[in-house]
Amino acid sequence: MYEAEFKESGNYWIDSGIISLFRAFNSPENKELAEKLGVTVRAKKFTIESPSKEDVSTFLKEVVDNLVNKSYITETQNKDIWYDETDGEFKLYQKTNFTPFHSTLISGVIPSIKNKLLLKEMSPDLREKFESKLKLFNENTDQKAKIGPKQGKEPDKAYVPMEIPRLSINTTLDIEPGKNNCSFCGRSVKRGINPSGVNYPWITSTTKLKNFNSMHAGKLVMCGYCEAASIAAYNIVRYHINDKNLFMALPHADNLRELRDIWTDIITYSPTKSTENLYCNFTQEKISAYYLSENLVYLAISMYNSIRNYVSQRELKDDSAWQRFASKRWYLSFGVNEQALQFRKELEFARFGDLFKFFDFVTEDEEGTDLFQLFNDLFVERKKGYSSANVLYREKISEKLLNFHDITDEVERFTFEKNRPVKGLHNFVKIYMIKSVNKGVRMEEQIVEICETIGDKIGKFSYFTNDKGVLFGLRNSKSLTEFLENLNSAQFKMPNEKYKGRLEIPKELLLKLDEKNWRQYKSLITIFAKNPPSKKGNGTEVGSSLEKGNENTVEKTEAMEG
Repeated sequence: MYEAEFKESGNYWIDSGIISLFRAFNSPENKELAEKLGVTVRAKKFTIESPSKEDVSTFLKEVVDNLVNKSYITETQNKDIWYDETDGEFKLYQKTNFTPFHSTLISGVIPSIKNKLLLKEMSPDLREKFESKLKLFNENTDQKAKIGPKQGKEPDKAYVPMEIPRLSINTTLDIEPGKNNCSFCGRSVKRGINPSGVNYPWITSTTKLKNFNSMHAGKLVMCGYCEAASIAAYNIVRYHINDKNLFMALPHADNLRELRDIWTDIITYSPTKSTENLYCNFTQEKISAYYLSENLVYLAISMYNSIRNYVSQRELKDDSAWQRFASKRWYLSFGVNEQALQFRKELEFARFGDLFKFFDFVTEDEEGTDLFQLFNDLFVERKKGYSSANVLYREKISEKLLNFHDITDEVERFTFEKNRPVKGLHNFVKIYMIKSVNKGVRMEEQIVEICETIGDKIGKFSYFTNDKGVLFGLRNSKSLTEFLENLNSAQFKMPNEKYKGRLEIPKELLLKLDEKNWRQYKSLITIFAKNPPSKKGNGTEVGSSLEKGNENTVEKTEAMEG
């Protein structure tokens, strides 16, 4: 009995590909194939057993082909013609291509046509039948591309396929042991392959792997086991494509069994969600992320929203599945597809648990923040329409959020660029400052509420009097002394009771201020001034009311107090 064992490589792409491959073994058509070939799959041991090594190789190749044909290839809107010799008819077939995600990473094999019907060899009757069918097909208004015979290198070699061309990925799947060692899992292999970007998207040319003045060829070797896994990885990776930008994410673990458990939890709580256009497979929400960190935050929001549909994070905190799901490290990649795909940035992230805990605080209760809505609104309008430059603030805020750093400075800059309230941003920032896991960022709830009160009064005063001096004075403060002077000046400039009373600066706040933290307090106050809390009601939502204009002062004040 021949036993083929898949070994962990320590590489997150290959190891997740092994998990994906063993999931594929369980599909009905592959179970039927295994039975036909006499192959036994032992998922717990990550092995395949068969009396024949050749049957194992055949099984692997057909499983990979089935995976590619089922999940990686999609029909286009165009058709083409072929000749079915069994009934002597010219028929149409739907042309195919790799899905938008797979075409970004995979260069498939151009379908080779073995059986061809040359036009010059057609009988007069068959040629007349062909011309008639061709005319009928091309009169169909649904057909965008003109149908015709395939042209060879020479005009007299024009032909019609006698089989339906099919896309494929060229594979070798060498599982014979030999003198070479696989560069990924380390097993011995007779020949293997020199992997390309199809097998490992981050691969580079062999010339770039050579050391200076070295005889080292720099060639990688990949065994058949890792080759099969490398193709299967495409079916499990989480991705988002936006224009020329590509984001990918995969988890990893210390061994295959643990990684399998992680993927079981992910697929249970946060399954793949193919969108209509196949541009994102972790959410059906419309997102326009152009950079790595913002994509990672969207992935986190999507996973959090999925898992909270099952059970609250607080109830899951002692659950083993939650520990695996939220605490394991993930690897994220961001690339740009120009003349060729170039990976610009990679990130390792292992703090989903801390992030989910914060999300739980910020979304709870009826007044909780809709995270997708909030992040979709973190862009700045431009006259020439929506472009990647508009979301730079969202990327910067996301990057600081993922590192659990202070976000107030970037949010402050964003709010003045946005120049209108963003629903949920007030609550998001407030909870973040109170509940942050970073002690260097976290502030006492009483102090945050003092900043909130001061910001609320300044925001209302600025809006109702159309006097932005106080607000911009605080924003432009360059030192602690200047900040205190502007706060003091504001107390005398805002005496009117109808603006919620005279501005007072409590001593508790003054005692907390120092040269290290004053910018954080300044940013927090201006954020609250520019982004009042969203309140539900009959036309009394503060955030929306601050966007309106041209009402007289009395009407504005009554609306606010009502």
